[in-house]
Amino acid sequence: MRILLFLIALLSGGFAGYLGTVAKTSYSSYSPAQLDQLEAELTRQIDRTSGDTRDEHLVSLSILREERERPFKMQVAGGVAGVSLLAALVLTLVSGLRKGSREEEDPYGAPAEGGGSRQMDRNRAAALLGVRPDAPRAVVEAALQAQLAEKDPSQLGGHDPSLRQKIHQQREELQAAANVLLGRREIAFTPDGTEG
Repeated sequence: MRILLFLIALLSGGFAGYLGTVAKTSYSSYSPAQLDQLEAELTRQIDRTSGDTRDEHLVSLSILREERERPFKMQVAGGVAGVSLLAALVLTLVSGLRKGSREEEDPYGAPAEGGGSRQMDRNRAAALLGVRPDAPRAVVEAALQAQLAEKDPSQLGGHDPSLRQKIHQQREELQAAANVLLGRREIAFTPDGTEG
C-alpha cells in the first residue's frame, strides 16, 4: 500500500510539474479578466468569420480554455501528490513504530493478565533459551538448566523482594520457552524457585 501511495505521489507531482512548466500556453501570462475579454472576442470572431480564419479562432479558443483549466488541474495534481505522500509517510511511521515496539518488548516481562506465562512462538522461545527453534531435546533441556542456574533465587539471600519477583518471572519465562520447544505442558515454579 505504501509503495502504491508513493507511486501515486510521484506521478501526481510529476503531472503537476508538467502542468506548471511544459504545458504552459501563450495565454499563461494573462489574468482571468484578460482571459474573459479574449474569450468573448474570440467567440464574436468565430460567429463572424468562416473557413480557415474561423478554424484558427476555434483553435485559439480551445487553447485559451485549456489555459483556464490548467491552474486548477495543477492544484488538484499537487494536492493528490501531497496527500498521497503524507499518507505513505504516516503508514511508514506507524508500521515502524509497531515493529519497534515488538522488537523492544521485554522477553522477561510480566505474565499476561489471567495468570501464567504469556503465549510465545518457537522463535521467541528459542531466543530466550539461546538455542535454535529446531534444537534437539537434550540441547533445550541443557540450555534451560544453565539459564535456571544463573537465575537461582536461593543465591539472592535477603535481597529486595521486587528483585526476587523479577527472577521468579524470568524463570517462568524460561520454563515456558522450554515447554514450547519440547511440546509439553507447563510446569509451574513456586516463589522459592522449586518446581511446584
